[in-house]
Amino acid sequence: MTPVSIPLFERYPRTRELPHVALGCLPTPVTRADALAGAAGAGGLWVKRDDLSGERYGGNKVRKLEFLLGEALAAGATDVITFGAAGSNHALATAIYGVTRSLKVHSMLMPQHDAPYVGRNLRASIGAGADLRWFPDMDATQRGAVIVRREVRAETGRDPFVIPFGGTTPGSTVGFVNAALELADQIEAGELPEPDVLYVTLGSMGTAAGLVLGLRAAGLHTRVAAVPVISQDDGAAHRLLELVGQTQALMHSVDPTFPVFEWAESDFDIASGFLGEGYAMPTQQGSDAIALADAAAGLHLDPTYTGKTLAALLACGSAGGLTDRTVVFWNTYNSRDISALVEAGDVACLPAGLREYVTDEGPSRC
Repeated sequence: MTPVSIPLFERYPRTRELPHVALGCLPTPVTRADALAGAAGAGGLWVKRDDLSGERYGGNKVRKLEFLLGEALAAGATDVITFGAAGSNHALATAIYGVTRSLKVHSMLMPQHDAPYVGRNLRASIGAGADLRWFPDMDATQRGAVIVRREVRAETGRDPFVIPFGGTTPGSTVGFVNAALELADQIEAGELPEPDVLYVTLGSMGTAAGLVLGLRAAGLHTRVAAVPVISQDDGAAHRLLELVGQTQALMHSVDPTFPVFEWAESDFDIASGFLGEGYAMPTQQGSDAIALADAAAGLHLDPTYTGKTLAALLACGSAGGLTDRTVVFWNTYNSRDISALVEAGDVACLPAGLREYVTDEGPSRC
């Protein structure tokens, strides 16, 4: 595995007290994408390749899990409970990396719009050894988690560690404060100029919040444009601001040399209007962006998250908003091959409510 880069620990040594396990291949590279810059009408465009953040599985969840699984192990947990939609990338990443630390992962999953990746993620989660549970709605999911907690406690004598939807907490958001400092080091090393704007997906908000905080801590003037992909409401900026503040407070409490800033919703942009009809439902703009990313830069994006984020970037460019500006597109999607896990996942091991997402069942080994 590539040596892990934790510039946060170097700049703020007392943050080493935060529980952490090395999972990723960090720093992730930045690549220049001239053809995409031309399509966006940007002065220059670089891609932050967090799709390569881990050897087993990439994407933005790896940086969060380094701190979340660190907390779980520090608490003495043997099991983890987490939550998500049926095709949750977070639940899959937790399953893949939990087993590397001998943690049993229990995923509480709910319905979502069907898409080809959903069945693959479910099979890969089974292949990774996760315990998948199916619930029709949020209330049932929370009740189910209470039952699983009792089961784990009875079997192991220990409480499971609970990770919320998307893996976002102030503690896990620290992973993206570190990511912003990592980008600052790459700028200082001459790998790219200081960006004017950074486009990133806005889901459970930890990725965007950590970048907003970390970029300011690094002394950069890069503006984050966060693209909502789960829901569209007027409260997104307020919730993002709250998470930035909570993460800042945590970090300052651990290391008082970490700066404390005043924050306002005007300190970042919410690039709305690209969600479409709902979560995981593709849009034409997103599909066009995915095709362009593949043809122009060899990037593998997805219709739920990164395709819509790139669509927002391209739309801003088409309106002339990126002329003579340096842009970073933060690729939060996994590009590692999970086919071996998919093949190992026995559909017969899925709860009945989840089997409808899988079309190719294969032989039963459950």
